[in-house]
Amino acid sequence: MNLFIGRVLLRYTDRFLSRWTVFGLDLLLVLATYIVAQFIAYNFETDSIPWASLPLKVSILLPIYALGFLHSQSYVGVVRHSGGKDFTRLFQATVESGLVLALLSFTTTVNFSRAALVTQAMLFLILSVGGRLAVRSLFLSVQLRKAKKGNGIIIFGAGSMGRAAQNAIEQDVNFKDYVIAYVDDNKSKVGKNINGIPILKAVNALTSEYIEKYNVGKLVVAIKNISGLRLKELSNAALELGIEVSRVPPTSNWVNGELTAKQIRPISLEELLGRDPINLSYETLNGFIKGKTVLITGAAGSIGSELVRQVMRQKPNLLICLDQAETPIYHLDQELSLYPNYNRARLLIGSVTDQERMGQIFRDYKPEVVFHAAAYKHVPLMEENPQEAVKTNIMGTHTMARLASEHRAECFVMVSTDKAVNPTNIMGASKRAAEHIVNYFNDQPGNQTRFVTTRFGNVLGSNGSVIPLFKKQLQDGGPITLTHKDITRYFMTIPEAVRLVLEAGHMGKGGEILVFDMGEPVKIYDLAVNLIKLSGLTVGKDIQIVVTGLRPGEKLYEELLADGETTRPTHHRQIFISTSNNLDPKGVEALVEAAQGADKGWLEYIAEYEKAVH
Repeated sequence: MNLFIGRVLLRYTDRFLSRWTVFGLDLLLVLATYIVAQFIAYNFETDSIPWASLPLKVSILLPIYALGFLHSQSYVGVVRHSGGKDFTRLFQATVESGLVLALLSFTTTVNFSRAALVTQAMLFLILSVGGRLAVRSLFLSVQLRKAKKGNGIIIFGAGSMGRAAQNAIEQDVNFKDYVIAYVDDNKSKVGKNINGIPILKAVNALTSEYIEKYNVGKLVVAIKNISGLRLKELSNAALELGIEVSRVPPTSNWVNGELTAKQIRPISLEELLGRDPINLSYETLNGFIKGKTVLITGAAGSIGSELVRQVMRQKPNLLICLDQAETPIYHLDQELSLYPNYNRARLLIGSVTDQERMGQIFRDYKPEVVFHAAAYKHVPLMEENPQEAVKTNIMGTHTMARLASEHRAECFVMVSTDKAVNPTNIMGASKRAAEHIVNYFNDQPGNQTRFVTTRFGNVLGSNGSVIPLFKKQLQDGGPITLTHKDITRYFMTIPEAVRLVLEAGHMGKGGEILVFDMGEPVKIYDLAVNLIKLSGLTVGKDIQIVVTGLRPGEKLYEELLADGETTRPTHHRQIFISTSNNLDPKGVEALVEAAQGADKGWLEYIAEYEKAVH
């Protein structure tokens, strides 16, 4: 018999019963259980059963149950994927129908035996739920036998989010995968099961033997509060076994409060940094931006454009988006045109090195808050074009800071970089010089502007950064190139970087360099390997990694603090203030004068800068 049922299921595993067929079968089960309930209620004394009134009672019983099924929608689920929601609907239909029948028994001449009604309801629930569970269990075992490689899913998280993920996967008729097991770190849950699906330890499920035996092809992380380190451990273990890793989005992102299979997305490379994301609440800004005129330089760049987006949400009175690149600023304009407060934005073309143009902008708009993100940042390019690094990163910063002070802007925030720490290249040296200049204007007598600097590491996904480069190389079929196998960098996401900039403008008193706790530095080689694995490819087999050697001015390791610098805490546990060694005013003035000296060679300039710093 089981062999016959198995063959039937093998034939129909990709099909499902019509909802009306399920509806009819449930009604037949109601009829059968009511008849059986008569025998039980009357102690199997057939002479005591009121056979004559039975047809009338059945003609009332079945329509009432039918209305109960229609009202609760108990018949709409796919039987082989039945879960908690389906069983709740069956219970609702049974209770509603039983109450109506009991009420009719009291108010009409049709005398339903209460014992028979209760017995019938219990039998119906046991058989309807049990039958659905049996079909699901048998279907799963059949699927395991016929499954193609990689159809099985392991869900990490045996809580409400994990159950929602299972339900979403099983309710999607277009989804060919199925849940094999749950994994959870909570020892009290391990060894139990949810709807017949076992809960295991990660060390038992994430093994090559288990993956091969049950055709597991995907790990779905469905837990709300998981540390970055634990997420990295799980993901690396799964990727090493050649299975995909996906993640359930936060409940706030679910459609109408319900999760769908399409919302379960592949894990991103950013989530494999191994640290908890840096979160800053917009509520803590206390209206820092609302109703003010804000100027953002470098507005069309990666950091600048995200600044624009987040500032627009803070409802400024006017947002001035400044960039020298015409096409990117055009694309930014197209994006902002979809915002409801688009009329509050002005998109301007201009270079921060153009003193006359910048002066005109300050005179016309009188910005109260300035976010200075304009800079040249590519180390090898600036080694070849040092004069451009000096003009933009040093003199451009000097121009913007001077104008902000002269026009009494409330706040000036400069975006700096970890390459400014103990610089070994012109880009880093020019940004360190810019830090000195910002602090110089903050310390000027009579200054009313708060000058603050933010310093952070590499930004994942920013224009020209390593991840977009790797992705393009991957799309082109490889190889992926990196300069050294042991090179490491600190990483953060674009939203994290922008939140730091916003928080700096709010919390800075003036003269600070704010630094993030960015966790441990990440090996670029590991990033390349993980990116290849996330793409479902194999390192060395599908994609090669080629080491090209360090470029001029490039460090093997980056730092967030210079020699002799220390930090002190702020109100946020992941933000610190660097106790930076600043140049005295005369040193900064000499630095600016050197940068302005067009007759000097750039190597002489760098030597003079280093002399001034030390």
